[in-house]
Amino acid sequence: MSRHRFPYLIATVLAAMPVAASAHGGEMPERWSIEPVALALLLVSVLTYTCGRLRMSRSQRAAIAPASRVLAYAGAVLVLVAALFSPIDARADDSFAWHMAQHLMLMLGAAPLLALSNTHLVALFNLPIGQRRQAGRFVSRTPGVRAGGSSRLAPMVAALLFALGLWLWHAPRLYEDALANEQLHTLEHLTFLVTAAVFWRMIATSGDRRLDAGTSIVLVTLVGLQGNLLAALITLAPEPLYASYASQPLLDQQIAGLLMWVPAGLIYLAATVIAIARLVRHAPRDPLRVPRICELGPENGGAGAEACL
Repeated sequence: MSRHRFPYLIATVLAAMPVAASAHGGEMPERWSIEPVALALLLVSVLTYTCGRLRMSRSQRAAIAPASRVLAYAGAVLVLVAALFSPIDARADDSFAWHMAQHLMLMLGAAPLLALSNTHLVALFNLPIGQRRQAGRFVSRTPGVRAGGSSRLAPMVAALLFALGLWLWHAPRLYEDALANEQLHTLEHLTFLVTAAVFWRMIATSGDRRLDAGTSIVLVTLVGLQGNLLAALITLAPEPLYASYASQPLLDQQIAGLLMWVPAGLIYLAATVIAIARLVRHAPRDPLRVPRICELGPENGGAGAEACL
């Protein structure tokens, strides 16, 4: 495709989004769908989080699960309900664009909120203190876990798994298999949610021993770029990539690609800007400043603090 035609494609697709959103049968269906495995997992998560927080002391709640983190968890649950059980899920059966919107809600909506909510820490408080310690010792003895918890390699592995899951599940064969099998479809959604939550957790806690702010900027940028590449392949494909949507206009696929390209790209950009702001905030105020000799201790050739008086 000529580069001169590309802006016109973007403008045409953006202008046609409202039309495509109301296509495939007129009004958006009002039915809510219930997938038993997904619903059971969500209910277990809510029950575990609620009971774990109730078992905390006041100081533990303030440190691990204050109101802001509880709101993040509640927001994640609402996004999951909207993505998996609302009419959005019914529309995703017939439209690649709606299906892409559903996936983005999981990876870029629910997952970052779960990462901020300390869900895994709150869940541990469902166990008595003795069993909690036993569980901690068991996990720490698992090969690779202790090293992964502090290794600088862990965030890179998390980013790689996130990107790998995105590409694998959008490969035409695996994508079609997931559409045809409800359990496999649930596994697809779990893969998106879990790998994205782990990745965003690493980014949200950047500045600790595992991940400095500079590396988080690089990781978010690289993950965003590979997402843009996949989005470009989908948007610019000259024919439908998935047999299940072959009966739909090619515009539906182009909208799906642009959803991954533009709104998702803006989210990655926002994460990069936040990481840059964190880097600037924690940078030395005057990194080029050379300390005066009186500021150095006698052991380093200075005169000692009294010489500065």
